[in-house]
Amino acid sequence: MKVVYEAANGIEAHMIVHMLQQAGIFGRVEGEYLQGAMGELPATGNVRVCVNADAADAARRVIADWEAAQPPAEVSPAQQAGPHKLSYFLAGLVSGLLLAWLLAV
Repeated sequence: MKVVYEAANGIEAHMIVHMLQQAGIFGRVEGEYLQGAMGELPATGNVRVCVNADAADAARRVIADWEAAQPPAEVSPAQQAGPHKLSYFLAGLVSGLLLAWLLAV
């Protein structure tokens, strides 16, 4: 068995396995039950989708087609306002340094 996809969680992994089954490719989820031990294990790479070695290339193509069809992630208002927060911080820092320099002179 070859790993063709590293999922964020078990739900995503099973969705990929079912999508592969629709394409006629047998796959299975490995590491799904390791999510309960996250305090002791690395946070990523635990849940994997595996297929037979001879079907790995076809499975990767199916997954790549699926990923290409996904809509782009939406940007939250907090992420859009990020540069403004940085500019306010920098303006405050410069003002504070300038005030400290003027009081020291």
